[in-house]
Amino acid sequence: MGEKEEISDSSQIYEIGFHILPTVPEEKLQTVVLRLTDSITKNGGVVISEEFPKMRALSYEIKKRVEAKYLSFNKAYFGWIKFEISPVSIGKIEEELKNYDDILRFIIVKTVRENTMHAFKPLMVNRENNRGEIARVFKNAVAQEKTEISEEEIDKSIDELLVS
Repeated sequence: MGEKEEISDSSQIYEIGFHILPTVPEEKLQTVVLRLTDSITKNGGVVISEEFPKMRALSYEIKKRVEAKYLSFNKAYFGWIKFEISPVSIGKIEEELKNYDDILRFIIVKTVRENTMHAFKPLMVNRENNRGEIARVFKNAVAQEKTEISEEEIDKSIDELLVS
């Protein structure tokens, strides 16, 4: 059994989610992402899929030491890379990422090969402004569900189900 086969037999699927500092100019984002993918491939990994970073608002401020002082960031570029690699190489990649000055924060998780799907984000409703409208819609929905059915109709439905 060759060394290549041994690595592929014990390899795992991982995903890196990362935030790039918002101070990085857009034209340099590609360079930062290439450094990340190079780190994966030089350690024996194979990139499966990725999403190029996009500017996103952060849920909370994150502080990072930049040039001898701490700065707070409330937005960052977010992207991800899914890849396959031997578990023994993950530590090497993690150590390299810790030393990237352009990375605000990252996380590496074990995952599955299937496509990463974006879940549909439901429309948020301002409850205070729409409280009356929500109550009206709910009452109408409940009223529509309540329809009286005779015993004959119930018996007929049951007979149809049993015959089928």
